[in-house]
Amino acid sequence: MRISSFMILFFMSISFSLASYAQPSILFSDISAGVFRFQFKLAEQGNPEAQYKVGEMYEVGKGVKKDLPTAMKWFEKAAAQNHKKAGHKLLFLDIKNNGLNNKSKTELGVLRQEAASGNPDAQYFLGKMYAAGIGVPKSLNNALTWLNKATFNGVPEAEHEAIAVEEKIARIREKEAHKKAVALEKSKKKKAEEEKAKKLKKKEAEKKRLAAEAKKKSKRDAEARKAASERQKLNAQRAELAREKARLQREREEARKAMEESEAAQAANGNGAKKKASFEADPCKGKKARFLSTCR
Repeated sequence: MRISSFMILFFMSISFSLASYAQPSILFSDISAGVFRFQFKLAEQGNPEAQYKVGEMYEVGKGVKKDLPTAMKWFEKAAAQNHKKAGHKLLFLDIKNNGLNNKSKTELGVLRQEAASGNPDAQYFLGKMYAAGIGVPKSLNNALTWLNKATFNGVPEAEHEAIAVEEKIARIREKEAHKKAVALEKSKKKKAEEEKAKKLKKKEAEKKRLAAEAKKKSKRDAEARKAASERQKLNAQRAELAREKARLQREREEARKAMEESEAAQAANGNGAKKKASFEADPCKGKKARFLSTCR
């Protein structure tokens, strides 16, 4: 594709014009390049608001290559002309980079007073400080409060910051909710396991109790059987003793009877002998004497 001589001359004239301004390296691909060139011209002329905006564009690399030291220079130029927002910006960056010192503590106290008095820019930077924990304890809720106030009081960038903080709060709440859900599920699982272990322990205890009772019953049954056996043995011994006693009684009775019979026999034999002797001595004595003819 051929380029006409007219177009070559056109591009050369644009390059020469830009070079004559001796401006910094502008990002032509950025749609904000034109805004930067406009603000840069005003800033060079001493406009404090333009100086602050040029400093912001250098800070974030909007329309121009990012350059923090150059951004600080423009913020300082604006603050030197009593540009409040530039002063707040320098305080924010100073505390962010160097921490609090006696000077920045005093300036932070002034910033708080201005925010409380309704200064929107002070409210905006105080909200940013709370959001990042710069100079103050980090608090997204406090950050959102001050950023919303700044938004209400007409600070456009405060609205973007507030939305970002709200999204962060939402993510944190979602994370906390998930964490709580996980903890709750874990607690439920643990409780279920504890209940299961408790039931198992109870079951084992019941099993042991039943086993102990069965053992006791078995022991009692064994003791009862032993006692019954001993009673049976004792009864047998008693029966044997009774039989032995009865036998001895019978033997004694038989011996007694035998003795009596022996004594009776002996007595009978003794009486017969006596009667015979008496009869022979005096035959007329006795019951049979009347039958004797000699005794009539």
